[in-house]
Amino acid sequence: MMKFMFDCDDTLYDCQWPFKMAVKEILPELYCDDLSDFYHLYRKKGDEMFDQVQDGTLDPFTAGILRIENTLKAMNLSISKSQAENFQKVYKEYQYKIHMDLALKNYLMKENYEYAILTNGENQHQRNKCHSLSVCDFVDEKNIFTSSQIGFAKPDIRAFQFVLDQMNEKYEDWYYIGDNYVNDMEGAKKAGMKTIHFNRHKNIEGPCSDFVVYNEYELIQLMEDLKHFNL
Repeated sequence: MMKFMFDCDDTLYDCQWPFKMAVKEILPELYCDDLSDFYHLYRKKGDEMFDQVQDGTLDPFTAGILRIENTLKAMNLSISKSQAENFQKVYKEYQYKIHMDLALKNYLMKENYEYAILTNGENQHQRNKCHSLSVCDFVDEKNIFTSSQIGFAKPDIRAFQFVLDQMNEKYEDWYYIGDNYVNDMEGAKKAGMKTIHFNRHKNIEGPCSDFVVYNEYELIQLMEDLKHFNL
């Protein structure tokens, strides 16, 4: 049986969608069809605070407010405190309206694969997103793990090891599928897993990826190929 472990954000869904919706609603003057650079800076500012959120010294909502404030500051723009609070509120609301690509979800549901999820982030927030994505239609809930739940965050190899040990599985039997080269590919490869880089936004790549795909249709085709060639 093929075994696949997924990241959540920017893997099971496109993280840019809730961001775009929040920009359109709260900062319409900055909205355009291509918000890639804006979004990448926003992700970077969030990553800078990840450790503080992970260890509990900064609550996620406050971090979200600082995230948009720091992003706009880096762009030489400003935002009022109330606007920043509203942006975080609306962004979070849209995060719970996310959906998977229907072709990918249907494929995962019909195949007799084994699945798990390992995602960085605050436990309840990530589980709420998984609920919005209806991942339990194909993933056993006991095989969903978050960094704040287990105490280790990717790329720490202990995060991957904890999950696979909990499931009583061999590391080399599993593919890890994620969007972030450092957190997902380097971490999973060092832990002894096989790796699929779902590089949705064409960010950095490297040798720790056994395979690279750029959209859901390429991922489906790769999973089919792996099944047929028993790789």
